[in-house]
Amino acid sequence: MLGESTITSTMNRLIFIFSWLIQHIPYGVAIGIIPLAQALDYRHGYAFLKEPELPTSFIHTRYVNPDAPKGGMIRFAEMGTWDSFNSLALTGREVKGVSFWIPHDNYLYDTLMQPTLDEPAALYGNLAEGIAIDPEGGWIAFKLREGARWHDGKPITVDDVVWSFDVYRSKATPTISSPLQPFTRVEVTGPREFRFMIDEAARGDTVLARRAGLLPILPKHYWKNRDITRGTTEPPLGSGPYRVGRFSIGRWIEWERVPDWWAKDLPINRGRYNFDRIRIDYFRDDQVQTEAVKGHEVDLRFETVPPTWATGYNIPAVRKGFMHKAEFTISRPSGLWWPIFWNLEQPRFQDIRVREALWLMSDGEWSNKKSWGFWGLPTSFFHGSELAATGLPSELELKLLEPLRDKVPPRVFSEPFRLPPNQGGGWHRENLLRAAELFRQAGWVIHDDKLVHAVTGEPFNLRLVAVSPSLGGSFIPYTNKLRRLGITSNIKSPEVSNWLYRMRSGDFDGGAIWFLPDFTPTLLVSNTFHSSAADQAYSSNWSNMRDPAVDALIAHMYKARTWEEFVAATRALDRVLSWNFYFVAVMSKTKNALVWWDKFGKPDHGILNREVVFHDLWWWDEAKAQRVLEFVGDR
Repeated sequence: MLGESTITSTMNRLIFIFSWLIQHIPYGVAIGIIPLAQALDYRHGYAFLKEPELPTSFIHTRYVNPDAPKGGMIRFAEMGTWDSFNSLALTGREVKGVSFWIPHDNYLYDTLMQPTLDEPAALYGNLAEGIAIDPEGGWIAFKLREGARWHDGKPITVDDVVWSFDVYRSKATPTISSPLQPFTRVEVTGPREFRFMIDEAARGDTVLARRAGLLPILPKHYWKNRDITRGTTEPPLGSGPYRVGRFSIGRWIEWERVPDWWAKDLPINRGRYNFDRIRIDYFRDDQVQTEAVKGHEVDLRFETVPPTWATGYNIPAVRKGFMHKAEFTISRPSGLWWPIFWNLEQPRFQDIRVREALWLMSDGEWSNKKSWGFWGLPTSFFHGSELAATGLPSELELKLLEPLRDKVPPRVFSEPFRLPPNQGGGWHRENLLRAAELFRQAGWVIHDDKLVHAVTGEPFNLRLVAVSPSLGGSFIPYTNKLRRLGITSNIKSPEVSNWLYRMRSGDFDGGAIWFLPDFTPTLLVSNTFHSSAADQAYSSNWSNMRDPAVDALIAHMYKARTWEEFVAATRALDRVLSWNFYFVAVMSKTKNALVWWDKFGKPDHGILNREVVFHDLWWWDEAKAQRVLEFVGDR
């Protein structure tokens, strides 16, 4: 038999060997679960349920000028204010340029991959030189590029990736942390290689690869002694094409181009980020932004106020060609533009008859006539795309809807969703009578010319909260029609931070927000409509929707294995949302109205899947800019 000292010595040696393995060999490799990372077939790109269109040998995307000159400055406007450079914090409003899920609006941090603008849902390597996906759905692997570095010159490492993931999953806002819950951990498999391990229940979710690829990576060494859960006005360390320059908190910021940005010559980045400075000024409302561009305080503006677009730019600068005015279309779904949604926490809005009555009183066709035909008339949450439900449910849709038949309105199966009847006149007697009958069935009656609850006597008053005075003004014709039913209302347009607080805290009866999906809208629909998001303090489910049928159909979107299955699940969800009248939608942003001073060069390209990304793809034209400055000086 072995003596006690021999056993102790042997155990100590085993502990030493195991400790060495843990430190020097990836855990999964050491225990034989994960194969060596070197054997993985890394690919240069990924496309959701499709194949990426650009070959491995591509040198730039198809919509850029790869030889665009660098220099100059572009100035544009944002609504409201800002008080933080940290998009993870639960408090404060982050500045434009640190957007988390929209890479084109994140100037400070590099992401593992970057999307293209002419494919529905394709990503190509940025920080990561390649991506590999487990056929069984257990992991998504990436390989970091050599030479990737922070602005202070230190290398970007797998430690930064692991640390960033842990922070996002445990300390960030729900809109960031919730979509990452299917990932259990990041496992390092080599000096530059790592894998996002996927919970068994979520394996096979084809959206997860895109979600992992879009993660911005943060510098662990910078944040090590700072509280990343709090807003900050200290310019953080980044790795992206721009760094923070001059700024005035809440009023404006200038982003400065990093001349030696490590990724400037990557194929996905050639021809992009051409301006030496990007200046963003913050304004109180739409009208001030319009006057700012006309006064050459900013260089361009996406106009969203129809009367202004129709008549407000009849000025010498436009007539003489120093300022341009054009409408652009995009290929992705146009969605819904500032639809009204109801606070479903309130018992009255939980009654579908009440919601239908309120929907019947809308008239998008009349509103569009009064708006110079500026808007599309939406019949879908995914209006203007393949994802929009049309006609009656298809066979694939019925497979998803039939098990939910007792949880969805019957008209989901029997009628295509349309706009309310009798459109175009502003209001119609038949719609008024039908709405009144629905209210009566739901227990609301007229007393002293007011709509009140038959049992409690509670008056039906609506507190509508809008993000801007222009949007609030657009509610007035609707509230005038509701007055015919005995419904009283008031409209508030508070400062943007207060508006956000009221939306998030439920201090409203009716609110409004745009719904602008892309071709992979799973994250957006989860954050906006899923029951789990209603219980999260800082989610985007401001309507507090809790609908088991909606939850089930969102799950089917995640489970889709083919594009056809994904489309079917999205269309089925569209029908259920629409026939429940959760939103009153009268507008869709089918075109983008842009006005800009003629100071820039622009690449020739076809229709893209985003709005014109001017700060990303345009460049400074010195000759044009001098011509504009001479005109402005002569006025």
